[in-house]
Amino acid sequence: MNGGAGRTADCVLSRIVLNLGASLLFCATFTIAGQTSQSSPVPQRPPSSGPLAEAQSSLARGNAEEAIRILSDYIQKRPEDSSARILLGEAYAMAGQNDRAAEVFQTVLQNAPENYVALAALGEIYERAGQPEKAEPILARAARASHGAPQIRTEWAVVLARLHKYKEAQTALVGVLPPANPEERIEFHRLKASVALGLGNAFAAASEMEKALVLKPTDSGLAVATAAAELQSEHWQRAANLAEPVFSRTRDLQTGLILLEAQLGMHGDFRKTLELLRSTQLNSEEELVLLQRLAELLISHGEYSESIQELKRATELDSRRADLRFNLALAQLRAGHADDALASAEKGKALGDSADLEDLLGDIQESRGDNLAAVRSYQAAVALAPNEEKYRLSLAVELIRHNSFEAAKAVLKQAEDLQPKSWRIQLALGMVEYFAGTDDEATRFLLHAAEFAPETQIALKYLGDIQMDRASAPDPAAVARLCEYSDRQPKDAKMQYYCGALLLRRDYAAGQKTNADEILRRLRASADLLPKDALPHCQLGKAYRWLERWQEALSESETCARLDENSADAHYRLAQIYQHLGKLERSQEEMKLYDAASKRLADENARRDETMKTFLYTIQNQTPDH
Repeated sequence: MNGGAGRTADCVLSRIVLNLGASLLFCATFTIAGQTSQSSPVPQRPPSSGPLAEAQSSLARGNAEEAIRILSDYIQKRPEDSSARILLGEAYAMAGQNDRAAEVFQTVLQNAPENYVALAALGEIYERAGQPEKAEPILARAARASHGAPQIRTEWAVVLARLHKYKEAQTALVGVLPPANPEERIEFHRLKASVALGLGNAFAAASEMEKALVLKPTDSGLAVATAAAELQSEHWQRAANLAEPVFSRTRDLQTGLILLEAQLGMHGDFRKTLELLRSTQLNSEEELVLLQRLAELLISHGEYSESIQELKRATELDSRRADLRFNLALAQLRAGHADDALASAEKGKALGDSADLEDLLGDIQESRGDNLAAVRSYQAAVALAPNEEKYRLSLAVELIRHNSFEAAKAVLKQAEDLQPKSWRIQLALGMVEYFAGTDDEATRFLLHAAEFAPETQIALKYLGDIQMDRASAPDPAAVARLCEYSDRQPKDAKMQYYCGALLLRRDYAAGQKTNADEILRRLRASADLLPKDALPHCQLGKAYRWLERWQEALSESETCARLDENSADAHYRLAQIYQHLGKLERSQEEMKLYDAASKRLADENARRDETMKTFLYTIQNQTPDH
């Protein structure tokens, strides 16, 4: 290719950087045969004379047709000249005759399969033609044949990024230095940013964009792209600082949306920006898109009340869309306007019912205090989508909330028949059994939940809590499962606590002390990882008291009582320790504190109620992939 004939590659990444869909585009501009100051560049064609020099001169002037004529005549006389054929291929490419160009390069490769200039040029043609799948293996061959020429590796990385093969693109760029040319250097940093973002490394992406911006700080487009990258890194203030002057000057919608999200992210004053975006003059179709994006963005940052205005206007623009009514009802519910939410949901239902809508209606009716209507709506959701786990869970959760445990069990048993390996269903069954007072069955279901769950911590946490709450000795299978997990995850302080505390309960009940060292090691590890949590210190105090290591028992029990002054158990144990140490006055003081704490101690039903509240929140809001 002619060294002076540049081209701009297609954008290699179009990534949503806002919940509402604003695009951050990282584009790369490279010329395979372009000259750079990097080591091991693609060799440049030596100066030519005669017909080749004339053809090169024609290409430099942009006269591809003249170059084609000269080269075609020359190749008829010198068909073995591969340099002339490569130049002819470039001429055809410049003339827009990509098929003819590809034929010429393929002819070169028939005779010289490792001619990396021809390989790179052919790969570039496929890339420009929107065929990255065909370009990628050819550019990979070119990179190998050229022994890693930086420009070819960079072009290869561009194509890999377009194919979302970000790990491979990162590998292709290892050791490649930024080009000397400022414009090419900017696009190189943008390419690296796109690769980093594709790999989920938002901080590295922002860093690369900042490097690009340094080279051209007055470029508004570059500033906006950098702001979007900083937004991904949650560097809210930096994103706002970059976007605000551009938006003030241009009133560009995408820039305004970036600025709005940055202001929302840093809990700043976003209303002026929001009003400017709202006042943008658009046709009805464009306005509808903007309104939805604004609403989604506001909702994602918890500004439910603000989003209602956007969604109401959206329903006015297109009154036939049930999804807009659904979103409006959801925003109204989250904003605490249950009656308005009900009205919006009913209008949406008139346009077309769905399981999602009935599920939302159940939530609305529950918030209004009409649990019978809520149950009917959840039942309707199940009827509309009988194979969907989430709707059966919603119905079961509603029944659990109102202590209808047997009915909840029936619903969950039906769900278990349909999806016997659903960890959420097993978790819910376990908790229903616990709330109903059947700890052994609760343990069995929670062990199943831990077996099926992609992330087991939630199920194991409830399993540990239930074992700690049992009046009898802990279940051996539960202890083994918790300790096995804590062995695999030694930095998980909570699991170390459960394992150590349950081993202590088991051995205390059995009257044996053979595992004392392990118990102390696990509880100490938990206490070190959770220095402000009373629980591991309380268990350490109990363990040292059991082992009659009085000074250590005193120290840990005092820490336990300081961190949790309502721990009746800690005060009672301190009273015993002080009595043993002959400090009778201190022992009596602790007994008074014990009596006071005992009166404040929640009974078993109250503890289960608190666990129920936590479970209901977890199953509805925090379970992964829900």
